[in-house]
Order: sequence, then structure tokens, then C-alpha cells
Amino acid sequence: MALSKIFTIRYYAQNTGFFLVIFYFFFGIVPGGQLLSYHQTLIKGFTGNMDFLALVCLAWLLYNLKCMAFVVNVLSAKDHTFLYGTLGVLEGAAKWRTWLWLHVTLYAPILIYSCIATAIAMQLHFYSSALVIGLFNVIMIFAPLWVYDRKMKHPGTASFLARWQQWLNRNIRKPVWAMYGYELLNNDTKSLAIAKVVSGFVVIATCSLMGNTYDERFILVGFLVCILFQVILIYNHRRFDDLYLSLLPQLPLPVWKRYLQTGLLYLVLLLPESILLTYKVWQQAAPAHLIMLLATGVSVLMLLRSLLYFPRMDQDKYLRWVLIIFVSLLFLGLARLYWYGIALLQVPAFTIFYNRYYRYEAPLEKVD
Repeated sequence: MALSKIFTIRYYAQNTGFFLVIFYFFFGIVPGGQLLSYHQTLIKGFTGNMDFLALVCLAWLLYNLKCMAFVVNVLSAKDHTFLYGTLGVLEGAAKWRTWLWLHVTLYAPILIYSCIATAIAMQLHFYSSALVIGLFNVIMIFAPLWVYDRKMKHPGTASFLARWQQWLNRNIRKPVWAMYGYELLNNDTKSLAIAKVVSGFVVIATCSLMGNTYDERFILVGFLVCILFQVILIYNHRRFDDLYLSLLPQLPLPVWKRYLQTGLLYLVLLLPESILLTYKVWQQAAPAHLIMLLATGVSVLMLLRSLLYFPRMDQDKYLRWVLIIFVSLLFLGLARLYWYGIALLQVPAFTIFYNRYYRYEAPLEKVD
């Protein structure tokens, strides 16, 4: 009971908002009479498509890492050092049963849903998917136990994430223009991972709904939805520059080079979605269409970043511009005026960037 208060109850109390959002999207927005059929269709969708199942497993993996990080953080807290004198004395089967019980109580939402998914997959004769889900969850349940046991035996050892950050900072040369990318990999991995996983779901759903008839307008709409999930990352880019790179404009570098470097950063940011989309439609899409999609994505992000050089561009105004840009692109896409849309994005983006870059001053309240 004491361990439940320290680990399980505290975990769910700290993540109440997270679970409310998940509950709303999976249960709240669906009418009660359609709830069962909705989840049956959802499970049939990802058990009948290995690409979709891979993304679902990735989402489950991220949740499992969240559980593991919570346990490790509790064990690392100074006010929980007494746990080393209680859990640390356990040996053999008692030790592993205790860690298994603790982890299963945290991983239970995924475990229950995956068991239901396995049963439905077996009923639909998707035996390979059922096997994948079963083996995956076995790994997700038992692999963390070794991590917890190692933490108990080596309490001063840095976590894998900390060692990854140390290796990244020590061995990889960081160009100034790519600093925000390293910030996302080091200190904002949660936002980055959520954006990429959701974008992956959108790409797979778009390609599945399109069927066998390829339509670049349909793909463009799906890719614009993927870009929409990167918007908050672009908004945070200004805050990062204000805090850490406010002296960057004083370096002797032409504005057009800074513009190209920012575009290169956003090109790298969109690579995961672009690679997945290319893999899904390679046999149907013309190379020019794939180049158009990537150019559109980078152009949208560049315009959104350029707009943030207006100091009074708060989040509400920023989101209004996001809506205007995306609606405009949807109409241009319906008319198949793709390259005109890219030009209409790049011209104001570069114009604003060129005229506002050296005039921009970070608000004082953002750098204190």
C-alpha cells in the first residue's frame, strides 16, 4: 500500500490532465451508442495494416518510456532515499514480483487496450498482428524491470537520456543555425516526439483513406495537417532565439544566408514525415509532386517564422495567421495552383525576414 501511494497514486495524480485529454479523444467525442463500433473499427484499422501498427507501437513505447522516467525520477529524489533500504533488500522472486507489480500498475491502460486489440485481431484472423502486439507488450513489461533493478544497484548512474544528451553535446558539432534542432532533441523531446508520432498517424491515415486512386490534392491536405502539428515548435523557436541567441544578428552574415539556413533547419524538421510519405506513395506519386509537398511545407514554416519577427505577434494573432495561411493553401490546392502557392508563401516570407531580421528586438519580459 505504501508503494502504491509513492508510485501509482502519485503517477496518476500528476498526469490527470494527460489522461483526461486521452479519455476525451478516445471516448468523449464518440456518441455512447457508437463507442463499441468506433473502437472495433480503430483496432481493425491498425491490426490490419502493419505500418499503422508500427506507429501505434511507437506511441505505446513513448508511454512506456514516460512510466519508466517517472519511476526513475522518484528513485532519484532526495526524499525517497529510504526506498533503497526497503526495495534494495529484496532478492530473487520477491524483488521481480514487486517491480513487475509496480510497472504493470503504471502501464495498465496500454496493457488492457492491447489485450483487447489482440483478442479482436485473433477474431479477425490477423494472427501476425496479434503476435506482434503480444511480443511487443512482453518486452514493454519486462525490459523496464532491468532498468529499475540497475537503478537500485547503481543509484548515482546517469539515465540513458542524460547519457544521450552528454554524448550528443560532446561529439556532435553544432552549427549556430541548427541550435534549435539540438534543443528539441535535448530538452524538448516530448513535444518533438508527439508532433512526429501524430504526423505519422496522419500520413498513414491519409494514404489509407485515399485508396488506390492517387490524388495529389488529397495528399497535400494530409501533409498540411502534418505541418499544422509543427506550428507550436515554430512558435517556440522565437522564444529559444530570444533567450539564447539574441546576439546572433551581430555576427557578420548576410540575411539571405540566414534565411537559407533557417529553411534548411525546417527541411530537416520535416524529413520524418516526408520520408514516410514518400515510402507510402512512391509508386503512385510523381517526383515533382513529392518535391512540391516538401517545398510547400518548408515555405509554410518559413512564413510562420518570419511573422514572429513582428514583436507584437502574440499567440492569438499567430494562430489567426496560421488559419489564414492554411485556408488559402487549401483553396490553391483545390485549383492545383501548387507552385503559385509556394511563391505566394516565399515572397512575403523572405520580404518580412529581410526587412525585420535586424530590426527585431526581443521583448524584455521574454529574456529575463
